[in-house]
Amino acid sequence: MPAAPAAWATRVRIDAVVHHDGQTFLTWTSSNGPGTTYWLYRSDLPISNSSDLAAATLVGYVGDSTWCDRRLSALTGTLYSYAVDSLASPLTPGQGLFVATPAVNGSSYYAVTVQGPGGTEEKTITAGWNTLGSPVIEHLATPRPVFQRALDIPPLGAVSIYTLWTSHQATSLFPAMSNRASLPYDCAVTPGGSPPQNSLMVIMHARGGNFMQGVYPTSHPGQWVLSLDDPVDTRELNTFWYGYHENYNLELWTNPAPTLGVVQDYTLRRVLHTLLWARRQFGVDTTRVYSFGISMGAIGGILAAWRAPGLFAAIMGIVPKFDFSFITDPLPSSLFNPGNVLRDNCDRLWGAVGTNLITGEGGPVFNELNAATYAAWIQPMWVPPLIAFSGRNDDVVGWAEKIPYYTAMRATRQGGAYFWDPRQHLDNAIASWVPMQDPEYLYRFRTNLSFPALSNGSADGNPGDGDPAVGDSIGTINGYVEWDTSLVDQPRRWQTTLRTRDLTTRWQTMPAPESVTVDVTPRRLQSLVVAADSAYSYTVARLPDSVVVQQGVVVADSLPLLTVPGVTVYRSGSVLRLTALGNYGGPTTAVGDPRVAPGRPAIALAPNPARGAVSLRLAWPRAEEARVALYDAAGRLVRSIFHGVPPPQQSLGIEREGLSAGLYFVVATQHGTRVVKRVAVLR
Repeated sequence: MPAAPAAWATRVRIDAVVHHDGQTFLTWTSSNGPGTTYWLYRSDLPISNSSDLAAATLVGYVGDSTWCDRRLSALTGTLYSYAVDSLASPLTPGQGLFVATPAVNGSSYYAVTVQGPGGTEEKTITAGWNTLGSPVIEHLATPRPVFQRALDIPPLGAVSIYTLWTSHQATSLFPAMSNRASLPYDCAVTPGGSPPQNSLMVIMHARGGNFMQGVYPTSHPGQWVLSLDDPVDTRELNTFWYGYHENYNLELWTNPAPTLGVVQDYTLRRVLHTLLWARRQFGVDTTRVYSFGISMGAIGGILAAWRAPGLFAAIMGIVPKFDFSFITDPLPSSLFNPGNVLRDNCDRLWGAVGTNLITGEGGPVFNELNAATYAAWIQPMWVPPLIAFSGRNDDVVGWAEKIPYYTAMRATRQGGAYFWDPRQHLDNAIASWVPMQDPEYLYRFRTNLSFPALSNGSADGNPGDGDPAVGDSIGTINGYVEWDTSLVDQPRRWQTTLRTRDLTTRWQTMPAPESVTVDVTPRRLQSLVVAADSAYSYTVARLPDSVVVQQGVVVADSLPLLTVPGVTVYRSGSVLRLTALGNYGGPTTAVGDPRVAPGRPAIALAPNPARGAVSLRLAWPRAEEARVALYDAAGRLVRSIFHGVPPPQQSLGIEREGLSAGLYFVVATQHGTRVVKRVAVLR
């Protein structure tokens, strides 16, 4: 070991460098105190002097005490340090840690420099101290949360704590999840059972909460729990499980509202990445993954499920918010109205509603954060069943914003069940539907089971116009109708049994009608093939005598979606059967020049199936904002192809690179209308 440099107080000594799972963990020892900043540099060649440092790439910086898990320590009152691997010893006070996420395979040299509080960066390089003498071999891979420790939490027993270090630079396997390098986020895993008792509940905390509050499972046998965290050390406290502007300063207590630039869904990406890791790591039943949350926790579940519907079987949310662009709640005290605290938080995270900055997802941020708009965008795809409970006097997330959301869900035939009562934001003496707020109900759903999305039910309540004094004080949409989970889902046949059900409030049972009518749209289909313009016969048979009370033919629309209108549902049960009859109105639009139907965009694509790039030709009926996007068969947004005001005729392309073989959907949307074309990508 060479002699220590004379100005040791401004230098560091690198202790170790470890690379695993696509990340490089560099640790050092320093005697510098609070307020010190450490700068990390990388090069393909040795960094032996100041000239080498000048030619190296600045990877990022970290502050002091990066050995310490400050979040967990603050939550538990016990000082905890990080470990760089599950088998490594915890770091000790005085050590520093930086986690780099390389984008390519290769050999890297690293160096660490120091900047004291209010001082300048000390860039002197001393071999054997603040620079690597030998390179670290790095491999592009998918980073994983690193096991830190097991905490004994009565009465649960051992709960495992993991930490994921995020990066501001995306790789092909790891999207950017923060706007700073080496930013750690904890999560907790409560172990469950083995098959068949190995479902997974994803818990996201409310605003101002933390991941240690969500470790408690329901009474469902064998349930695993993944509890996630969404902290920022600013006055915003959290990011509403979405993200923040690319230039948002995580070290500045009060940020200005951005007026330019891009809003990034950093947090949402981390949520989905961590969920995918948990599915692989713990051997859970991937058909039985659910989310339950309250307030901001409900928002997180909804955002995640709508971005990646194939990952969730069902969602339950208590007092969620559906539309962050809504700024005209009739209650002046509503916290998302202009000038109130939560609207100010949104402005600083994402910019003002009027600015409506573009996002990393491709669309304007307040369109991406409006569930009614999102429902229209993804109408051809299903979203998991959502059961939501809201308060008419909720002046936190608001009540009036629910009305257009309910309307959109009915219009897009996405289903779900919605309940409201006179409650304020948190459960109180007038929260009528508390007995129905049981996450155990979610376990009847599976991602490998289709379901009937309900709309236009005759027993639906009247939510009013957004004024708390107008409409039913206690009500539900789709709440009175339920279906058996033993559906028939075959290539040419689909069948379900529907029943009315009584509902329970705190004070009484609300009996269902003996019969109701409701429109039924099969969703999350596993085998039934629904083709645009094709016909399907249907019958509705009353139970228990199996008398056919309705029958007819329905034709799939261009999306293609199939809806049976006005199905009569009895308390004793009704069996709805659908059988494919074949093409009804001739072939759908062939590949070639698209023909514009009145008021609707049109798509022609070739080749299909495709082994290489796909060419798109689009015809637009209006010179208005339009969107073209590609979705996979699970309903996940794969890429945004176009967003803006198009010419009347437009040619676009879809590159094959990065697309695995499978079925995809091209969705063109303009002025509330949309057209969908399926494309098969071959190996």
